[in-house]
Amino acid sequence: MLAVADEEIRRLVLDLHDGPVQDIFAALSQLTSLRARTSTAGVAAEAAVLARAIAALESALREIRGLLSTLRGPAFAERDLAELLAEPAVEHEALTGAAVRLDLGAIPSVPLRIKIGLYRILQEALSNVRRHAEVAQASVRLRTSKGHVVLEISDAGRGFDPPPLTGRDATQRPEHIGLRGMRERAALMNGSLRILSRPGRGTRVRVEIPVDG
Repeated sequence: MLAVADEEIRRLVLDLHDGPVQDIFAALSQLTSLRARTSTAGVAAEAAVLARAIAALESALREIRGLLSTLRGPAFAERDLAELLAEPAVEHEALTGAAVRLDLGAIPSVPLRIKIGLYRILQEALSNVRRHAEVAQASVRLRTSKGHVVLEISDAGRGFDPPPLTGRDATQRPEHIGLRGMRERAALMNGSLRILSRPGRGTRVRVEIPVDG
C-alpha cells in the first residue's frame, strides 16, 4: 500500500507540474507584460493592483514548486535508510537556511515499505517545523531499540497542543491532515507515532516501527 501510495504521489507531482504550474506561469507572464505597459502609460493605481497580483502569483508558484520538490521521492529500493533520511534534512536546510542536526545510527536492512513510510513521515515532520516552529535548528535521530526502528524529529520551537489522533475523538480537522497522515503511515507499518509538544516548549515526533515491518 505504501509503494502504491508513493506511485500516486509521483503521478500527482507530474499532474501539478504539467497543469496548474504551467497555467500560473503563463498568467504571471501575461500580467508582467501588462504591468510594463501600464507603467509606461503612467496609470499608477492599476499598476499597483497588478504588482500585488504578480507578487501573489510568484508566491504561489514558489510554494507549489517547493511542495513538488518535497513530494518527489528518491530511488528507495537502491539506497539504505540512513542515506534516504538525510535527503529531506538537506532539502529543509536549503529551503529554510535552518540547520538540521542528524544522528543516523547503524540500521539493519529494512523492507521497502519502511523506507518509504519513514521518509514520508520525516518530510511531513520537517515541513511542520518549517511552517510552524520558528526555529533555527531541528534534530533528527534514527536508531534501533528492542527490534524496532525508532525515528525522532524534534525542535525547541513554538510547540502546540497536539490533537488526539486515535480513538473516537481523533481529529478530523483539515489543518491536521498532515498529522493524521503520519499516524496512518506508521499504522500501515505496524508501528506507532507519538507527538509530544506543549506551547512554548517545542515538539518531538517519535515513530517506532518493527524492523520487519
